[in-house]
Amino acid sequence: MQKNEVSVIGVSEVRWKGQGDIRCGDYTVYYSGGERAERGVAIVVHKSVVRSVVKKIVCNDRIIALKLKAEPVDILIIQVYMPTSEYEDDEVEKVYDTIEDILQEDGRCVTNSIILGDWNSIVADDPYQNIVGSHGLGRRNHRGQMLIDFCERNGLTVTNTWFKKPKRRIYTWKAPGDWKRHQLDYILVKHRFRNSVKDVKTLPGADIDSDHNLLVAKFRTRLKKIIRYQKRRPRWDLEKLYAQRQSVQETLEEKLGAIEGESGNAEAQWNNIKECMLDTISDLVGKVEKIARKPWVTQEMMSKMEERRKWKNVNNEEGRRKYRRLRNELKKATDRTKKKYLENICNAIIEFQRTGRYDLMYMKTKEQGGKENHGIQNIDIEDSQGNRIVDQRQVLKIWENYITELYDRPNRPETLEVEPGE
Repeated sequence: MQKNEVSVIGVSEVRWKGQGDIRCGDYTVYYSGGERAERGVAIVVHKSVVRSVVKKIVCNDRIIALKLKAEPVDILIIQVYMPTSEYEDDEVEKVYDTIEDILQEDGRCVTNSIILGDWNSIVADDPYQNIVGSHGLGRRNHRGQMLIDFCERNGLTVTNTWFKKPKRRIYTWKAPGDWKRHQLDYILVKHRFRNSVKDVKTLPGADIDSDHNLLVAKFRTRLKKIIRYQKRRPRWDLEKLYAQRQSVQETLEEKLGAIEGESGNAEAQWNNIKECMLDTISDLVGKVEKIARKPWVTQEMMSKMEERRKWKNVNNEEGRRKYRRLRNELKKATDRTKKKYLENICNAIIEFQRTGRYDLMYMKTKEQGGKENHGIQNIDIEDSQGNRIVDQRQVLKIWENYITELYDRPNRPETLEVEPGE
C-alpha cells in the first residue's frame, strides 16, 4: 500500500475467523469472517484515514463496510466478496439484498457510496446506459447482468469500464496456467459522484501474492479528522536501565555530590536534582527506539521480495517457475525467522518472570499483543431453533424480538404478593 500510495484497500478471501479490527504498523485492518477460516473480507486503511472513520458495519464473511467523514459529503465504503459460479443465484441475491440494506440505512441522502470487491461477474465492454462503459473486458455473462440490474436499481456506475486503458491495465484475474484473463473485480460509485473518480486501473506489477491484480481508483475528496490522538511521549529503556543500574547509580551519586553544597531555594535545588537525573539517564540509558513494523523481516527477505516482484509478470514457463520458487523460499524464510524471533521474546519474558522483573515482563507481553480490539470478535448467537447466527443484523433482530417478548405486558409473569410478617 505504501509503495503504490494507496490509502484504502479492500481484500476478499481473508480467511480469518470472527470479526474485529487490528492495527499493524501505520495501517488498521477491519475484518469480518465466519465461524470457519473460509471466505472473509477486510478493509485496510492508513492511519490518516482511521481518524475519519465514524462507523464500521460488520455483516458476515462476504460483506464489511466503513463510513468516513469527508468533504463535500461523507463516504460509505463497502467491500464485497460475491459467491462463485458454484453457488446458486439465490446465494448471490442474498448478498445483493444485504448490500441494499446497508445502502438504505447508511448510504442515504448525499453520502457517496463506493462498493468494491470480487464480484465474480463479467459485465464486458458492451455499454449500457450510464452504468457500463465501453472499456470493459470479455463477454457479458448471467452474473454480469445481475450486477448491472443491481446498479440500475441503486443508481450506481461501474467505474473501471469508463477509462480507456491497455488490456494489461483492465484485467483483474488470471486463470491458472496463465491462459485466460478476465475482469471480475469492479469499483462502483453513485452516478452523481462519478466525476469525483479521476482514474481507475489495475497494477499487474504489484506483488500481492494473489491470482488477482490490484485494482486502484483515484478519487477527488477530502477527509475530515474527527478524532485527535495525543502523541505518545517516548519511554525510557527500562531493560537497559536494569542492565546498567550499577553504573547509573554511581554516575548519579557523583553528580548529586557535586551540587550538594550549592545554595538556593527548594525549587532551584529540585531543578538541579532533576537535571542531574535526566542527564544521567539520557547519557547511559536513552529512550526506547520505535519498534519496526515486522522486526523479524531481514534484508535477505526484502531482497527476495524484490526479486519475486520482478518475476511476477514474466509470462513464460521459466518466469512462473522462478516466481513459485521465490514465493516458497520467502514463505519458509519468513516462518523460520519469525519463529526464532518469537522464541527469543518468550525466553526474555520467562527470564523477566524468573528474576522478578514483572514490569518488564508485562511491557514485553503487551508489545506482542498489539492494538487488537477483541470487543467485537466472534459475536454470534443461537436463534429459537438452535441455529448459530453470525450476521450482525440478524443478531440484533433476535435480541430485539427477545426483549420485546420478555417485556410484553400480556406475557409478563404474574406478580407475587408477599404478606408482611408479623
